[in-house]
Order: sequence, then C-alpha cells, then structure tokens
Amino acid sequence: MDERIKENLRRLNRYRLLLEENKKIPIEKFAEDPIYQYSAERYLQIAIEICLNIGNRIIALMQFKKALFPPESYEDIVHQLGRLGVIDKEYLQRFVEMAKLRNRLVHSYRDLAPEMVFDMVQNDLTDFLVFQDKVVEYLKNENI
Repeated sequence: MDERIKENLRRLNRYRLLLEENKKIPIEKFAEDPIYQYSAERYLQIAIEICLNIGNRIIALMQFKKALFPPESYEDIVHQLGRLGVIDKEYLQRFVEMAKLRNRLVHSYRDLAPEMVFDMVQNDLTDFLVFQDKVVEYLKNENI
C-alpha cells in the first residue's frame, strides 16, 4: 500500500478515536462548553481533510492507469472517487456533504449550532470507518 495513504489512514483513525471520546460528553455539557464544541469541530475538519487528501492521492496515483484530470475542488475529488469505484453512489452523497462541512468549518460561512456538531459526533463517525474500508479494498484490488 502507498506509504502516504497508509500514514493518512493512521491519522484518520487517530482523529476518529478522539471524536469517539467526544461521544461520551452529555449534550448539556457539550452545548455550554465551547472547548468541547471547538475541539469536536476541529477534529471533524481534520478527519475530513485527511479523507480528501487520501482521495487526492488515489487520483494522482491512478492517473498513471486511467485518463483522469486533476481535481479542481474538493467536490471534484469526491466525484472522481465515485467514477473510479472507490466509493459507491450511496456513500458518494454523504462524502459530498462531508466536503461541504469542511468548508463551513474552515471558512465559518455561518456558525454551526452545537447541537448539530453534537449530532454528527454521535451519529456520523462510522462514515470515516466506511471510507477507510472502501479505500483499503480499492487499493488492494488495484495493487496500489
């Protein structure tokens, strides 16, 4: 397996585990303490960016095997991963939403409600596991 991707998968797992720790915080405590909120937001941002970096690396490596254009946006990365078969149609839309969330977290288009971040931490962390599994499976199938 490509060493850069392997290292990013390790990092993704580390941030997912940090987010798993945030799941233990009750909503009342999470909603009133900005430290919990901002740490969860930052961990989500980094985890999403790692997924996008992995996707970009896969695309760069596959350019030697298939006619691909370099992605111009995070959404392009997601769609190219879909075309390559790394992620399926069902997961594709969830990953597009992740990329949009990353932009909201980084550029503060609007403040995220603590309850929304809490809900993501409680219910959406398995998306990172699904992504990891799909990437590993794809890399094995493509001998990367």
